Amino acid sequence: MPSVEDLMTKDVVTIDSSKTVFDAAVLMNEKEIADLIVVEDQIPVGIVTERDFVRRVVSKKMPLETKISEIMSKPLITIDSYYSIRDAARLMIEKKVRRLPILKDSKLVGILVASDFIRHLSKKSITEEILEAMGRVPSYGSHY
Repeated sequence: MPSVEDLMTKDVVTIDSSKTVFDAAVLMNEKEIADLIVVEDQIPVGIVTERDFVRRVVSKKMPLETKISEIMSKPLITIDSYYSIRDAARLMIEKKVRRLPILKDSKLVGILVASDFIRHLSKKSITEEILEAMGRVPSYGSHY
């Protein structure tokens, strides 16, 4: 069974907890991403998502100067990189999260999102690829 390290996105974009909602929105727009991991002294402490912007900023007409730490989701639910994707899926269901930051030696090394499971399941297995390749090879049997 693959580990979360096999499926995770390694380039995780972070933002310091002292930054503003506006800073976060600009960064998410520039990077074309739907979430940011919030850090304090390089330690992950929360997450902010597009959903957080809708529920905690726009719907409450909060000022754009609001600190991101005031709207982030916390505590941050994480998993270590060596766990299986089954363990990660169970944790995500149990905690009702769609994004799961991945830690290795207490450092942020990636993020697993719900769509990663779909992408993984849609890939062909090695057996499927071999059988498909064999179907393309002309047969060289006898001519009797």
